[in-house]
Amino acid sequence: MYAVLAWFSERRDPAGTDAALRRWRAAVDPLIPDEYARRHFGGDDWGLEVLHTTTPGAYRWPILAEEGPVTAVSMGLPVGMDTTGGAIGLARRLLAGEEVHGDVVPPFTMLATEGGERFAIQQDWLGMGRVFTGSAGGITVFCTRPGPVADFLHGRREPDLDGWLAYTASGQFGGDLSPIRGVRLMSPGEHVTGQRHPAGGWRLTSRIRRSADDIVAEGVAAQKGGAEAAIQLAADGMLAVADSIFELYDDEIHIGLSGGKDSRVIAATFLAAGKPVNFSTNADFAAEGETATRLLEIVRESRGWKPDHRVFLAGEPADVLSEGLLERTRRLQSLYDFQFPSSYIERPATSRQLSMYRPASISGVGGELIVAYWYPADESTDLDMALGRQTAIDHLARSTPPRSMAPEALAREHERIGAIADHGATLGIQGQALGDYIYLVERDRRWFSPAYMHGVISPFLSPAVVAASFALTAAEKRRWAIHHGLLDRLVPEWQGVPFVKGAGHGQSTATAIWDGDGVKTMCDLLDTTGGPLTELIRPQAIRTALKHCVDGAHPGKRNATALRQFTYLAVATQALLPDEVRSTPPTTYARLTAPPKPKPKTPKTPPPPPSLIRKVGRRMRFIRRTALGRRVWSAVGKRVR
Repeated sequence: MYAVLAWFSERRDPAGTDAALRRWRAAVDPLIPDEYARRHFGGDDWGLEVLHTTTPGAYRWPILAEEGPVTAVSMGLPVGMDTTGGAIGLARRLLAGEEVHGDVVPPFTMLATEGGERFAIQQDWLGMGRVFTGSAGGITVFCTRPGPVADFLHGRREPDLDGWLAYTASGQFGGDLSPIRGVRLMSPGEHVTGQRHPAGGWRLTSRIRRSADDIVAEGVAAQKGGAEAAIQLAADGMLAVADSIFELYDDEIHIGLSGGKDSRVIAATFLAAGKPVNFSTNADFAAEGETATRLLEIVRESRGWKPDHRVFLAGEPADVLSEGLLERTRRLQSLYDFQFPSSYIERPATSRQLSMYRPASISGVGGELIVAYWYPADESTDLDMALGRQTAIDHLARSTPPRSMAPEALAREHERIGAIADHGATLGIQGQALGDYIYLVERDRRWFSPAYMHGVISPFLSPAVVAASFALTAAEKRRWAIHHGLLDRLVPEWQGVPFVKGAGHGQSTATAIWDGDGVKTMCDLLDTTGGPLTELIRPQAIRTALKHCVDGAHPGKRNATALRQFTYLAVATQALLPDEVRSTPPTTYARLTAPPKPKPKTPKTPPPPPSLIRKVGRRMRFIRRTALGRRVWSAVGKRVR
């Protein structure tokens, strides 16, 4: 619903800024609907461009607000924050140096300027807000997309190979990495201020304020309070989120209700709080739709609650395959500047432009932190630091199956993840909880879709809930203490309905990567695309997977995750490294689908001619038809032998 760019120079009238602004506009214009407002602020040593929807709908919090010399740009919704005085009041407190972000439910980033003389920008405590930055030639740029930062500063985009390695192995651009070299995501809790010199030019300072590490450390310290205190802390946090949202949004909130545990707790929170909500369920796995329907039937009968409920198929082949695999991948990468998970190329093609309006909705992101999600079955190892470290590495770095990756590349990603685990240990985290820390700062921060979609709220990422998750022992997480504790408090009648756990409850009806033109497209990409991105995955692994697809092998043998990742890397290569695209005619698809050649017929060797004895024997077989004849035949045979 918006695109934002801000730049600040150390000196007045830096050379090339007019051309840089033209490059920024050329990069984003294809994504911007004609109905968007386009606002420009700035002078000869700074600039701020805000392109945003003119359809606020039910949102009570503006993307852009102005009052006197103060301008406030909100990238996200300030759920959980003190919003006294509205956007301008929050901007004034940020400019005054207050630490305003400590209670926010990420993602949320705010940029505030005052009269072209000073500015402040605050990233949320998790670093989930999608604001990227880079510097060159005395100019520092902040932007909601990584590509335009490079366009503005350098006039070209080159892939960040470390970022793409993390994407390939772990499914997301890890830490502060981005798909573009020389561009990084703002760090958790990062706070940047700028003061303009009287003669022109800006002095910028940066520091880290309250961040994920502080919240995690507080949770670890709270373990002495016990499980009940943690459950109450989480309950307070969830209910506070429900209250806060409706201060910012004036309509029903949409909640995706599955058969699983996270969405059930969220639904219970909002229903018990009396909030206006509606539900939808993705029934690609039939058990999800059946369970969600049963849950709502129960509360209709027991409490008279009658929220709307829509059951749908998210991966319906007719919807997905209306566009080919190549087009779906290109659109996804264009809309989100390469950052979205590759699993979404199995969904219907995205829009070519940013949205005009998106209703608010609720996500279950973060629920994995409180259920021993990555813990091994053996509870006796829960406090083993070395095993906890290795378990976290193994789980995160398998978005592409390890056997399908280039070994040396995978080793580098393991080293990166291991360093994060080692840092987590310095916060007091023990054993398998290291995996929870890595899940928070990697998967929750960088992988999940709420970071890219305005109005998607994740109650489990309330700082209170995150702290509560680290206040639990491993045993308490294993028994889902917070989930069961919240359901007991809010909607206990749902406790008797079993949770649906993954794909074991039936075959998915969703579109797979090999459906439609998928196999041919991937074969052609394998033949025509090279370079450092696709080399992160072993070509033989892709050839083998494609052969299994053509042969109709069981889906488990087709290596869908490697095929998705390879496709994503190959299409990104076309955009970022066009010189690595070969013009040779593709051959793999024709070779794999060619009918088998008939085997040449081998002439049969004629049998050897029968011996004289056999000839005579065959003619005298009538003798053996009587007892006397058989005795004579036997006697003659003995003599001959």
